[in-house]
Amino acid sequence: MGRGKTLTMPERAQVDLMVQLNMSVSLISARIHRSRTLNNCYISDPVAYGTSENTGRPRKLKQRDERNVARAVPNTMKSAKDSDAVKAEWSKIRLSYLENLSNSMPNRIFQVIQKNGGLTSY
Repeated sequence: MGRGKTLTMPERAQVDLMVQLNMSVSLISARIHRSRTLNNCYISDPVAYGTSENTGRPRKLKQRDERNVARAVPNTMKSAKDSDAVKAEWSKIRLSYLENLSNSMPNRIFQVIQKNGGLTSY
């Protein structure tokens, strides 16, 4: 899921002023037409606001491997040559890696159920 829009500099200045006037977060949110959560994030740490980096799940393939696949397979798969390129890339993947993925599937499904669809350790 992507990030929402952050507060603009004029909005930040307005929030700073309203905080100095001891206005509630609900009132601040109503005045600048932004969510309370967004304002709370800014008020809690104005200096670091909007500077966090994505801490999402690490990729399974390295960037080099993604480039190789993208280079080997164009957007359209109409010719036999393209399917041969896909087969060639698939043949480079070790069988033990695929077996490991297959064998770990019950544990993966169990963790997804335990986390109600949230992030797992996989």
